[in-house]
Amino acid sequence: MNRHQPLRSLAILALLPIFGMVFWLTAVLASDIPGRLVVGVNVHGLTLATYAGVSNQRLGPLSLRVLDDANQDATKASVPSPASGRNSATPRPATSSSPTPTAQPVPLPLPSPSSPLPGPTPTAMPGGATIAGQVTDSQTRLPIVAATVSVSPGGQSVLTDASGNFSLGVSPGTYSVTAKASGYTSATQTLTVNGGQKANLLFKLVSATAFGSLNGSVTDSLSDVPILGATVSLSSGMVRVTDLNGNFAYGIVLTGSYTLTVSAVGYVTQSQVVSVKTGHTTNVQISLARR
Repeated sequence: MNRHQPLRSLAILALLPIFGMVFWLTAVLASDIPGRLVVGVNVHGLTLATYAGVSNQRLGPLSLRVLDDANQDATKASVPSPASGRNSATPRPATSSSPTPTAQPVPLPLPSPSSPLPGPTPTAMPGGATIAGQVTDSQTRLPIVAATVSVSPGGQSVLTDASGNFSLGVSPGTYSVTAKASGYTSATQTLTVNGGQKANLLFKLVSATAFGSLNGSVTDSLSDVPILGATVSLSSGMVRVTDLNGNFAYGIVLTGSYTLTVSAVGYVTQSQVVSVKTGHTTNVQISLARR
């Protein structure tokens, strides 16, 4: 018994390296079993439908390494092989972590000029009118510069230019137009204008300092008796009738030359030229002959 004990000890010592090698191989294989099991059961083919028909099958717990290997296999399957000549499915782009932009409302297109939106039909308004003309000196007939021409109603006014002309834009209607100038008496005219019409006016202003007076008497050429009721008229249009003493008078007469005409019943009509000077009174004696 004692003689075989050293032999057993040597045998045990010889087997120790073999047991160590076996233990090491077992540990290596044991660490690689989960990965090999995942490949063997084809993780890509396992779905819930695989276990739907068998009630005794249960999903086993997967380790983190198994999940990582499955994700890597799925990524490799979606990327086409360089050696393959066929077109594989295009990999989906990685999802961005940025927020999805909110869709903005698309503005409706505006209507084209060829098809305008319907609207109220505008009411035609009557066109404007124009009052124009010239302001001159009644004696010299020269234009009066800077004369004021105004219309009423409305109150519009304008100054004449170097040619004595003026122009006013007004609405259709009836107006009183007045022309004034320094050193002249004012003059007013009334007119009616229609839409689009241009009315022309001529103002002849009388100088306030260019006045005189004209007095006289009418008598019988034979008896020298005053003639009552004789008609005395100036070429300017003014008319007077002699009184009981045969006298007549024009208190204000514009400076200038006139034709004075005297007529009476039973007498021959007589005419003569008279001159009126500024600030002076002109006296004339008229003798009428019987018919």
